Amino acid sequence: MTRNFRCVVFALTAVLAGCAGNGEGLDSNGRPLSGNASSGDGGLHPTLKSIQDNVFTPICTQCHLGAAAPRGLRLDEASAFAMLVNAPSSEVPSLNRVTPGDPDSSYIIQKLEGRAAVGGQMPLGQPPLPQATIDTIKQWIQNGAAQSVAPAKVDVTPMQVHAVAPPPGENLDSTREILLQADGTLNLATLNDASVSLVRSGGDGTFNDGNEVNLGAVHVEARSLDPTVLALKLDGAALVPDSYRLELSGSGAQAVRDSSGLAIGGFVLQFTVGATL
Repeated sequence: MTRNFRCVVFALTAVLAGCAGNGEGLDSNGRPLSGNASSGDGGLHPTLKSIQDNVFTPICTQCHLGAAAPRGLRLDEASAFAMLVNAPSSEVPSLNRVTPGDPDSSYIIQKLEGRAAVGGQMPLGQPPLPQATIDTIKQWIQNGAAQSVAPAKVDVTPMQVHAVAPPPGENLDSTREILLQADGTLNLATLNDASVSLVRSGGDGTFNDGNEVNLGAVHVEARSLDPTVLALKLDGAALVPDSYRLELSGSGAQAVRDSSGLAIGGFVLQFTVGATL
């Protein structure tokens, strides 16, 4: 993850000018102060929303966005939680980027504090984050690295599942991993060989002419429960260049269900491996 946080370059003066006005709420380098909740100046707080709004979105997504994001790490609002929490770092896979409740072993903190075993301190070639800012991110992790502090809502509409990696329409890269995030909590017991299917097109890029190849069981790993983040590990040897269709059933006795027992809205992801057909 040598370049994962290369883009955290702290040019916040211009970004926050509209809310900081005369510079109140910023340090001498134009970076947001941490934890100043009473001043109304938009200071950084130990929630993902605050970290997203003050650091990830205005700064990190200058590079960590879309298919070209370094090491595949995308830090836009729709992707950051799934990409960070309980996700192994690509540089040191034995460490998660964020391990809830354990900031000291979270790779993001090791990189920001300059004590990672691999590579330099992040942001690379730029001044380090103020320790107060790092401490605020550490506090979010220590508190459990939740996505939201809002109370759960009772809803009777089918829960949706979204693809985080690969984004729809893009090729699956060499990691051979698909990352999905639900809008809430899934019943993990309903994820099985009957409710999760992976099919290869059979070489023609279509899925309705009878020559498809069912690839059988897909290993599903839950990295987070609320919201549920799923990492689907694929057998690289079985993924020849072709088009593929991943489906989570949303109907029938074998539907994937949320924690209340309601079937999800169904999920289909089509992707390619190798040359696009």
